[in-house]
Amino acid sequence: MKTVIKENFDDFKPTEFPYDHDHSALGEYHHLMPKGYTGSFYDPISLHQWRSLGGSWLITKAFGKSYLEQNRGDNASGHFKDVSAILVHKQKLFASYTLEFDISLFETKKLCGICFGYIHNRKYDCVAIDGESLVIYHRDQENVVEYYKAPFKACSLDTYHFRLEVGNHLDVYINNEHICSVNVEFKPSLIAFIAKSPCRYSDLIVTMNDDAYLKHLTSQEEEKKRLNEKRSNYPQIECIKKIDLNGNGAGRQFRFGLDRNNKPVLLFAQHQKRMYRDAFARLSCLSAYNLDGELLWQFGTPNPEENGPISCDLPFQIGDINGDGFNEVIFSSDFMVYIVSLETGEIISSMKTPYVKGDPLVGDYPYDYLNPDGMRLADFEGKGYQGNFILKDRYKNVWAYRASDFKLLWRYNHKNTGHFPYIYDFNNDGYDEMLVGYDMVSSKGEILWSLPINSDHTDEIIYASTEEGMERRLYLASGNEGFNIVSKDGKIIKSNDVGHAQRISVAPYLDDGKMQVAVTSFWGADMILYLFDGDGNLLKEKEMMGNGNLVCPVAYDGKHNLILSNPSHHLGGLLDADLDVVVEFPDDAHPTLTAEVIDIDNDGVDEILVFDEYSLWIYKASSYTKGELHSHYPDNAYSNYRGEYLVKKNN
Repeated sequence: MKTVIKENFDDFKPTEFPYDHDHSALGEYHHLMPKGYTGSFYDPISLHQWRSLGGSWLITKAFGKSYLEQNRGDNASGHFKDVSAILVHKQKLFASYTLEFDISLFETKKLCGICFGYIHNRKYDCVAIDGESLVIYHRDQENVVEYYKAPFKACSLDTYHFRLEVGNHLDVYINNEHICSVNVEFKPSLIAFIAKSPCRYSDLIVTMNDDAYLKHLTSQEEEKKRLNEKRSNYPQIECIKKIDLNGNGAGRQFRFGLDRNNKPVLLFAQHQKRMYRDAFARLSCLSAYNLDGELLWQFGTPNPEENGPISCDLPFQIGDINGDGFNEVIFSSDFMVYIVSLETGEIISSMKTPYVKGDPLVGDYPYDYLNPDGMRLADFEGKGYQGNFILKDRYKNVWAYRASDFKLLWRYNHKNTGHFPYIYDFNNDGYDEMLVGYDMVSSKGEILWSLPINSDHTDEIIYASTEEGMERRLYLASGNEGFNIVSKDGKIIKSNDVGHAQRISVAPYLDDGKMQVAVTSFWGADMILYLFDGDGNLLKEKEMMGNGNLVCPVAYDGKHNLILSNPSHHLGGLLDADLDVVVEFPDDAHPTLTAEVIDIDNDGVDEILVFDEYSLWIYKASSYTKGELHSHYPDNAYSNYRGEYLVKKNN
């Protein structure tokens, strides 16, 4: 027998397995992995319900022996009641194996066991003690199929030795007694500890017989060869520029626009938190740079140690808001809205934000005037340019204004607004409409239709046609409501369970003349990437080992369109339609906090901007042919909650 995995946890200190102590949403679009030693494991579960609680896993040591403990209990409810603490071993297993481990239960209420056939944290096979039963089941999203269930009386603090013979059928032994044999489908996959009750694991070992081990090694090499051959078809990525931001940078609070001379301006926003977490953040500093790294102007005072990343939008945009053919900056800070020069930051005009004291549609609010959660430009008046703008609070209200005189045009209050409304002339009448959350709103603020959904909110929206000649559809990443496809008249075409749907992009990722849809999940199901066709049929799925997966489309080298996950050398990169990492970022000490994708020089080949508070590095394919000009999301509508797309120019 050959040993493939042997884990006794002796290389860990007696401490919690690294986790996000704030249980925050920063990992939705920032690559911020918990600090600390993780060994051969990773934790794929983040959940806001665990705020004020500790980590899910704990390393303990006693009498010279090390253990892994589930330290979470259950503490998941409502939509997330099926979320378990999971800890995944990184070694992929390509052939039949024997898996052994010891487990002691600290309570006998809920499920404690191990996953095999693990694809991601919403798709796996599992053997577990669950209350007073032994269960074996397969989970795929919300669908659970039981292979086996029988009474099993486990006693707290007793140690049970499990042995699993895993192949095209599964044999389970407990304390060397054969319990059952069931048919399963073997697939190259991972293993993972899973528990909803506190328990203690030790002495994990995976072995293979000689034939299986040879198959495992051969398949492993074939997998590596396949991936290397793929990667050889893509030019490497290289850094073409570095800009020192001197602490004036930020998390993914970034805007891009062209000045009067068609020169790029990069705008970074820092914040200060007010009152309650991220709900009432103050835009505290704006810093405008050119591509030569020159600081053009600055509003406020930077504090990169405290005021960088934040898990919400900040209200600022670059756009031609007065119709003169040149871009301005519009932003809100300290209960004021300012329109300023993009080149100098000089104030052109300003207004107070809406007075909300005692407003029943706003409800209990800590200020007399609105502290905006987001901002977007629009053309609600049919002027031919986006001379209107919206302000929104966090999830309840939207106010629409004319920029020239700051006249209030209308106000929306109906369902949860989500984060970032989608504004577009859906009916081609020359006036923009607004899809906000689950409602379509006219240019006059009237609700045209409303989806029959009243829970959670929509995180990201795309309006696109995925086939030539096909009518455009709305593609929604709707949090706990999953990934939805909706017609422009408000009919739900397809819904997919994906966990908490967080980010979405639409682009021609396959070379088949069609567009595909990439989706990520976050709360309760972090790190999972999916690729669907335009009708919502699942094509591929994969769990990454790191967070901050942006799924931004990248027109990479004039030939290939790839998916940006995150800028990490080890845990990110650019993926193809098989969700294989085909282009790796170099291990060159570049910032990895977050990224944006922009065709800066308008040559049909994208640049990737990776940055944090201190520096910005620009990457591009080391060799390329000029590609067909294409469009991403408009430059005047940046948001951490905008879906991403890649379409032919003017499409």
